[in-house]
Amino acid sequence: MSYAEKFGFFVVTTKQKSSMVQANLKIIAELKSVLHEISVNPSLRQLFTDSPTSFSRDRKLTLQRLVGMIINLPKRSLSIELREFFEIIEQDQPVTKGAFSLQRSKLLPVFFQVWNKWLVDSFYKYYGQNVKRWKGFRLLAMDGSLVYLINNKEVSDYFGAHKNQHYPVPMARVLQTYDVLNNIIVSSNIYPLKYSEQAISANEIAGLFDDSLILFDRAFPAFELMYLMQNQERAKHFVIRCPSDFNLEVSGFEKSKASNKIFTLKATKYAVKRLRERGYIITRQTSIRVRMVKVKLSSCETEILLTNLYDKDQYSAMDLKNLYNLRWGIETCFGTQKNQLQLEQFSGHRVICIQQDFAANVFVYNLQSLIEKQCAEYLKRINLKRKHRYKVNKNVSWAGLKNNIVRLFLKTEPYLILRKLQAEFERNIEPVRPGRKYDRSLRQKRLNGKYKTLTNYKRAI
Repeated sequence: MSYAEKFGFFVVTTKQKSSMVQANLKIIAELKSVLHEISVNPSLRQLFTDSPTSFSRDRKLTLQRLVGMIINLPKRSLSIELREFFEIIEQDQPVTKGAFSLQRSKLLPVFFQVWNKWLVDSFYKYYGQNVKRWKGFRLLAMDGSLVYLINNKEVSDYFGAHKNQHYPVPMARVLQTYDVLNNIIVSSNIYPLKYSEQAISANEIAGLFDDSLILFDRAFPAFELMYLMQNQERAKHFVIRCPSDFNLEVSGFEKSKASNKIFTLKATKYAVKRLRERGYIITRQTSIRVRMVKVKLSSCETEILLTNLYDKDQYSAMDLKNLYNLRWGIETCFGTQKNQLQLEQFSGHRVICIQQDFAANVFVYNLQSLIEKQCAEYLKRINLKRKHRYKVNKNVSWAGLKNNIVRLFLKTEPYLILRKLQAEFERNIEPVRPGRKYDRSLRQKRLNGKYKTLTNYKRAI
């Protein structure tokens, strides 16, 4: 029985393939090409390894296989994961846990960051007109989160710990930039706890796309960030939720009857210091123009947004309110990574293992999002016949991706694997029920005990 017959596929012509499948095939081809080139080119390979001689010998766990093992997100016992992995690649004898740990220490985490950037750039390149935009902008949200880590000295010394009344808890800070309309993580990294979200975000500004519109929550408003956004080679645009006590102008605006106002924001002493450290020559008299917009939430709260979208006719208060609501996509992205992809369940106890697992998690999230886009036409047909709008069940889709991601990058039939995954995703869909809203429950995380019972779903990987 052929591979196609085994999984119920039939041969189709190129014309019959959907545009998104074709785009994904091109993206996968580029990613495989990059992986292969790094594996065989010594000058390239040494940029991503700890030594020029790393992965130069022919071993069972080559660089390509090591990458395949890590992006397969090993969450169970390593012995089980390695045995299953070597069965997939049709090798009789798996390597030991010790051999895997030794090999992975040679691969720098930056490899996965570069590989993910290649995926993101390829997505925008090959999806072309299918990339969703808001009034011509790439609509991005930037936000941070905290990640609980393994409690050992090396990890705690590097990332830091949050101290409570009982004992220090090792944690790391994550900052992520997320395309909220296309469900793609544009960039993401894990940092020591001592670095603030504001400081990290300021470092990210120069690398943003020129046509970006960035959404920030109320932890981010600062003169430094807004100045940097407006003083790049090409100004970037932003919408930031602002607390009413940010400064006198904002608090006065919040109490006034005005709903829209452009004001001049002067540099603070701290902003002058920080921007001078970055090479900007500014003084306390340096200022920027910022538009304040007042909007009403469904909870009857008043929300103040700061933006450099000055044209109130083209960007009305209602536009900005609806726009800011889209920022919630990055919160659900973090939820998916932590709960369904088990971000905090690391496959190693060292700093390099945590960094590798984190970057691989981001890569796999984006890959799942690409394959899910292949289901768009099917969902469109289904939604015409049903009461509720349906979407792919992400939790089940991870189970379909497990092991098949290895075949996708280490086997030679990517089209058949993509179509198999698409069929698996389409078999597992769930309704989106409008109007469902729950109060945010800020519960203390239980730190003792290895396993937790989740009430809304069971783990799929």
